[in-house]
Amino acid sequence: MKPSKMLQQMCHDLLTEVDVRALCKSRGFPPEAFTSRGVLETMFLSPQGLSTAYDSLDANEIALLHLLRNCDSPVGVAFFSRVYGSKGSGGTYQQRYKDCLTSTRQRLVRRGLLLLGEDAPRVRDKRTKLERCRFALPVEFHDDLPLIIPSPEPFEGDGNWRSKVIRDKLCADLSGRRKTAAKIAFHITSGALQLNGMLFQTGQLAAWQQAQWKSTIDDGKKPVGRIAHAWQPDDAVLCILSELAVGCWANTEQVAEPLRVFCDRKIDADAICEAGWKCGLLAKRRADGRNWYRLAPIPQDVNPNQCFVVGKKNSDVIVDLNTVPFAVLEQVVAVSEQQQGSRSGTMLLTPSFVKMGRASDELLATESIQWLIENTQPFAEAYVSLSERRGKTILHENVYVARITDLSLKVAVKKALGENVVALKNDFVAFPCGRLDDVQRVVKKSGYVVREVAAK
Repeated sequence: MKPSKMLQQMCHDLLTEVDVRALCKSRGFPPEAFTSRGVLETMFLSPQGLSTAYDSLDANEIALLHLLRNCDSPVGVAFFSRVYGSKGSGGTYQQRYKDCLTSTRQRLVRRGLLLLGEDAPRVRDKRTKLERCRFALPVEFHDDLPLIIPSPEPFEGDGNWRSKVIRDKLCADLSGRRKTAAKIAFHITSGALQLNGMLFQTGQLAAWQQAQWKSTIDDGKKPVGRIAHAWQPDDAVLCILSELAVGCWANTEQVAEPLRVFCDRKIDADAICEAGWKCGLLAKRRADGRNWYRLAPIPQDVNPNQCFVVGKKNSDVIVDLNTVPFAVLEQVVAVSEQQQGSRSGTMLLTPSFVKMGRASDELLATESIQWLIENTQPFAEAYVSLSERRGKTILHENVYVARITDLSLKVAVKKALGENVVALKNDFVAFPCGRLDDVQRVVKKSGYVVREVAAK
């Protein structure tokens, strides 16, 4: 249901005279808004009286509106039962949520803070009028919402945060110190650094950290029934702490109630925040006998010459995994072949002409790639060769072309050769002559026969 339709429906059809009188008083609207529903509709989305209306709410109601702000669509009355309660799980919908609707109308609708609408009944719709009620927080009201943590504490410094969680995992996985393959997240396959089977990208890192966080706090409880809008504890903590101002911190007592509202159940805020800190997503500090938390800061980047090492023969380019910014690592992975370095915590880079040819001009112009081009012989030579051929039609040599009509066989070849196979039109693929043995091995293993045709 669109907000404009909800506003029109609320002002002209759903609000009673008692509702309108209370709403106009709460928002400080003039008498014209009470006597004319059109005037009320026009004035409702204005900022007039918003701060006064918000000030009349308690902390749980403020947290409830913050949660509603993060909902993608209007919600039913059951959403508000996490604050206003419901009569158990038995009985009809009307019996369970009638009192909750009354509280929602009195505390939020009559204060002029919510849009109220009603879904049109569908064919053979068995839903009651109460079940078809919908509520939304207007976008125009979002910026004026009071802080979800009303009195955060300002502290200087970044506090204690585990900045090397990802780097330690990366170095340990590539060095082979992980004995259990199931625990390995980072690996190099077909000359490409991957995270959980996908080409390394910085956008995956926070998701990987949060997945580790989820695995440590998972209690097996899933949102059911009326708590369809309930959040998982880690998502809720990240959302709540993201609203803290720069330099401000919240203790777990302050986080506990908003966390309960977001999750619709009591949550151990101390345990959740501690787990988030261990995964490197939260910063922590101890003060006044309490633990205080905020989102972990963004690490400071280092210059490229501090994370790249050029070998004695000027042919080896080594990246230091303990210092390289992850954005830079993503860039060099996109233009090179990688392999594990001879020393732990290092990775050897070899320029890939194919990858550099596919790279955008913006990527090739980044500071890290330009540093490699200007300071290392392999990347300089590859870039010069690329510049001479860029934009031209290239006739490739030392390449085999094969026609593979079976989809499963094509997937098997792609998996075996990785970046060394290119899909062409009409079921054809191309690959380097040096990989012919690998292709033949995959074809024979799949029960097929290779038929060679000489070019004319």
